[in-house]
Amino acid sequence: MKVSAKVTFLYIDRPPHGFRYTGDGCWPRIHYLKSVNTSCKLIFEEGVEAFDGDTVDIGLDFLDYKLHEARMYEGMPFELYVTDIKIAEGQIQSLVKS
Repeated sequence: MKVSAKVTFLYIDRPPHGFRYTGDGCWPRIHYLKSVNTSCKLIFEEGVEAFDGDTVDIGLDFLDYKLHEARMYEGMPFELYVTDIKIAEGQIQSLVKS
């Protein structure tokens, strides 16, 4: 399954040390449809990085994509969390099922 999304990273109260989201090693929790809460991998295009407040287009990947294939749809809103801190809000832009 190939998923692309538009994500806005939220401003988070933390020391001003230039924290950024980049690469493909970020695995936050994705919440949607009030029942799905699982991990996902954020895939940024090469050279793209995001800071708090930025909106970027990214890809999403999942360890078990079958759960998501059955529930996700284009235009669906979602939220991203690290522990209990909401770090971003997004919307599915395109979805190609296997």
